[in-house]
Amino acid sequence: MSFSEEVRLQALLWSDRHCCLCKKQGGTNVELHHIKPESEGGTDDVDNAILLCFDCHSEVMRYNNQHPKGNKYKASELVARREQVYEEFTRHLVPPVNGQITQIIPGSDNLKREFPDDVGFVLRHLGDSLPVRVLVNVDSIINQRKKTVPSALYSAKKEWNLNPRSLFSGHFSLPDTHIPKEDKIELRVTLTIIDQYNRHHELLPVGFVYMSDSNSWYAEP
Repeated sequence: MSFSEEVRLQALLWSDRHCCLCKKQGGTNVELHHIKPESEGGTDDVDNAILLCFDCHSEVMRYNNQHPKGNKYKASELVARREQVYEEFTRHLVPPVNGQITQIIPGSDNLKREFPDDVGFVLRHLGDSLPVRVLVNVDSIINQRKKTVPSALYSAKKEWNLNPRSLFSGHFSLPDTHIPKEDKIELRVTLTIIDQYNRHHELLPVGFVYMSDSNSWYAEP
């Protein structure tokens, strides 16, 4: 088995051809390494690949488990170091994006939607350059368990295309099974931004709690 051209291209672009261990710009002197060896069932997908310079590749491969000296590069460390390098060289491709649960219909002079059959969502691209794609996932939190809203647009199954300074206003219904009989009604929004190199950047989730007396939501970290 060997890595496909698509996987090779992703690893090269995401790291800007820097070694994911020593961070040296390797130019053409870099190669892909299987984090989990093929002999142990390692796959050829991008999650099992790490870009290394020739020196670091040799260092990772030469460790002898039968006569251990020093500390071996374990798979978990290789993945963590790789993600640090990928983030360093792709973060500039991620513009500020905001997603918000709201009952207010944009441009309607504070006209509000009817909860729970009509829950509003606004997605904004706040940057001036770089269009991106976004996956939106909305979970209701019931007894500390998550139940994803049954809609392709709100269960990270369909991408939203966002151009600079654009705004989308959408809505969905909240089934009875997603509304707790006791305790507060909370929706948790997780956005995953897909950059121009097709790398996924998952943002931290943000919670929104419903206030029935005002038919509105407040954000809760």
